[in-house]
Amino acid sequence: MNNAKKIETWFDLFRILVAVLLAYVIALIILGIISDDPLYVIGQFITGPFSTFRRFGNILTTMIPIMFTGVCMCFVYAINKFNLVGEGAVNLGGCLSACVAIALSDKVPAWLLLIIVLVVGALAGMACSLIPALADQLFHADVCVVSLMMNYILLYVTSYILKYRIKDPGSSITASYKWASSLKLGNLIPGTSVHFGFLIAIACVVIAAILFYKMSFGYRMRVVGMNPVFAKYIGMPVMATIILAQVIGGAFAGIGGTVQVIGMFQSYQWTSLTGYGFDGLMIAVLARKNPAFVPLSAFLIAYIRTGADIVSRTTDIPPEFVSIIQGIIIVLVAAEMFLSRFKSKLIFNSAKKALAQKEGKA
Repeated sequence: MNNAKKIETWFDLFRILVAVLLAYVIALIILGIISDDPLYVIGQFITGPFSTFRRFGNILTTMIPIMFTGVCMCFVYAINKFNLVGEGAVNLGGCLSACVAIALSDKVPAWLLLIIVLVVGALAGMACSLIPALADQLFHADVCVVSLMMNYILLYVTSYILKYRIKDPGSSITASYKWASSLKLGNLIPGTSVHFGFLIAIACVVIAAILFYKMSFGYRMRVVGMNPVFAKYIGMPVMATIILAQVIGGAFAGIGGTVQVIGMFQSYQWTSLTGYGFDGLMIAVLARKNPAFVPLSAFLIAYIRTGADIVSRTTDIPPEFVSIIQGIIIVLVAAEMFLSRFKSKLIFNSAKKALAQKEGKA
């Protein structure tokens, strides 16, 4: 059984890599067909993100917010409740954290203010996720529909707060008052835009992985996601587990909004949905709802997007073709039958070998 688990874990990683490779092959064929200089385009797409230190930094910077939302969606995906409110949680977490940062900038030390705004972001994300979760469990509302509508409600709420409560009238753009520069997360890698939010994101991934696989709640969550009827039969608190998993996931998304705002800006400026929440769903699918794989999945998506951005700026290829690559990857990873025969063969051969060794010892 232990060998089978190891095979399944490593096979999931192998399947992701094969899916990415196939998507790249298809994308490169498309590039070769539609581009006037396919070799240059392909070279820019593959090696461009690593060609300079700054471009590599762009990959890491792109990873930061989607690691938070990827972890968020791992919790949601694990219980098979597609609560997509992580998108709005990012906005609300960033907005409310900005309000607190503006109000307390000159009143508390920077280190304490950082802790406060992160807690505010987490609480905002938890509140956002709780509403669709309760609507689903208490009133049997479709959690996907409720959460999608919640995203737009939260966008309008944050837009109202920005425009009528914290907007800086002296700014040439729609932006809030600035908070203390000491709150802004410092630069992690000189010469790039990578800030210390990257380390916060990695810490959240570690916490989520421990919660998933080293604590009883993670086991309950996975059992409930696989078979809620069985979980209820053996006495597990199914409703509480489903709600709590979504609330915890929302906390990570809210923290992600906070980190992105204080890491990249010195004022709150979001007037539309960021897309980070929906990216989180893609990351969770690629990671096969395993938080430990979130950084790798985020790196792959960030690498693809950075390459697409370079290609769009230096060649005749529009950046939208990155959607083709992402779509192919998602389809292949989400398809349960993709390479499933190969996995079954590996597990069978491993079991056969273990049985032969056991009989030999006997």
